[in-house]
Amino acid sequence: MSRKKINKPESPFKVRVDNNGIYVSALKQDNAQLTQLNYDLMKKYKVKTSDPVTNDVIDRIFIRHQQGMKKFQVTMAQNSKSIPAWIEDTIEELIDATCYLSTLKDRVEKRENDLLKEIDRITDDNQIAWLHNSKLEDRIKKLKEELHNGKKTKVGS
Repeated sequence: MSRKKINKPESPFKVRVDNNGIYVSALKQDNAQLTQLNYDLMKKYKVKTSDPVTNDVIDRIFIRHQQGMKKFQVTMAQNSKSIPAWIEDTIEELIDATCYLSTLKDRVEKRENDLLKEIDRITDDNQIAWLHNSKLEDRIKKLKEELHNGKKTKVGS
């Protein structure tokens, strides 16, 4: 079985090498170009999946990546942070996330309780109005009867 040689497409990213090794500036420039190409592709293909939630997450990850590249100028893979430092960063992020979720939960519960109280108040007001209308209907009925009876008595006398 023979293998065909496949020609690889040429990459627009060239790493400059000399006797001292790879220039970091060339890598940064290539990374910036790659980031721009990714951004252009993202703009070109708005729909990545059939799920808009997943698409939103993809967009957020990409934007977060761009922010990180702008701030730190290295990819996550290139970051030389130690494992304990990564763990500590994750713990801090999760503590923040826990605080955010706890605050949101409290706000949702308060809003729900406020809405339930408002529903109870409106239900009470509705019941009072119904009772009041019922009494008014009884009063109207009596007045109509009196009017009807009054006409009969006048006609009969």
